[in-house]
Amino acid sequence: MKTFETRGPVDAARNYVVKRTTELVGFVDRVKQGRYIVIFAPRQTGKTTFFRWALEALVDAEITYFPIQLNLEEYKNFSPSDFYRRLHKDIHKEIKSVFEKRGETFSDRLSQFLENTKITNHVSMREFFEDLANLLISNSGSQTTP
Repeated sequence: MKTFETRGPVDAARNYVVKRTTELVGFVDRVKQGRYIVIFAPRQTGKTTFFRWALEALVDAEITYFPIQLNLEEYKNFSPSDFYRRLHKDIHKEIKSVFEKRGETFSDRLSQFLENTKITNHVSMREFFEDLANLLISNSGSQTTP
């Protein structure tokens, strides 16, 4: 028996859900066009659920995109060193999750990169994402947009 959820993300198997197919297609189209996206709505209207569905759509349908979800709110009281350490760990976990969802495996180079590269500040973070993009492209054999 399905129920209405009054907090947090909904699960379509357990909760009543309004499918927002048209809006989801529009979101993905804007991503493909390289446009900025803002999801703005009152509390408890499905923003997080919609965003998760959009990421799933990009993971499932678009090999050219490599979407990961990070909640930086969790890091708000971290010292800079703890922030970057945790960020790296969460990025690694999310990348692994996308590979699993796509039924793909890490290349040895990508695995070593994720294990050995450290993010310690904003410069090393930019360099990390530049290097990651190159490795994802070589891992997939096609263009990938992180």
